[in-house]
Amino acid sequence: MKIIGIMGAMDLEIKLLRDKMNVSNNEKVAGFNYYIGEIEGNQVILTCCGVGKVNAASCTQILIDRYGVDCIINTGIAGGLHNNVKICDVIISDNVTYHDVRKAQMKSCFPYKEFFDGDKELIELALNACKLNNNSDLNYHLGRIVSGESFVSDDNLKKKIVEEYSPHCVEMEGAAIGHVANINDVPFVIIRSISDNADNEATMSYEKFEKISAENSANIVLNMLRTL
Repeated sequence: MKIIGIMGAMDLEIKLLRDKMNVSNNEKVAGFNYYIGEIEGNQVILTCCGVGKVNAASCTQILIDRYGVDCIINTGIAGGLHNNVKICDVIISDNVTYHDVRKAQMKSCFPYKEFFDGDKELIELALNACKLNNNSDLNYHLGRIVSGESFVSDDNLKKKIVEEYSPHCVEMEGAAIGHVANINDVPFVIIRSISDNADNEATMSYEKFEKISAENSANIVLNMLRTL
């Protein structure tokens, strides 16, 4: 049986999944809690990595080295960056990259890639899970997700990121997860639901929609697990 690693940056992003999980063991490694058990008959390692790229990368490497996961699904919330993306929409990553690392550096330094591609099978599974979602009003998109060490809540920064990367959304962990998964040859996909528009109103919107958006994303993951 495959071992599926599932990650969120904050407790609210994995709460629904933990509530649905039959936990057989709980281990703390390097400060991260790893819940070991089953969801929908699948062997799962569920963890909360904390906010930011270094936390996400460290937690991902432990998932791979210590628990031998066969694939990684990252679930959570994000700021919308695309004109067609609305609050509470779901974004499935076709690829991920950093918005705070120069493109030249990405291409000229190991691992010599400007972005990291999501796994085609996991992407297809996620898209099908969106179609099966009980919420008929839920919109979903396939597109680029960018990450950086800041909560984007400024119109000027948003404009700069959009012009340079043409992403669907922005967050703080996905590219690091994809980076580590890629260099370890572990399939991954990033799933995010929009809590705000990464603009001057982002903080107010985030506080209103963070829980709803976190559950939207987690429900897609649950649908994926049901169809595996």
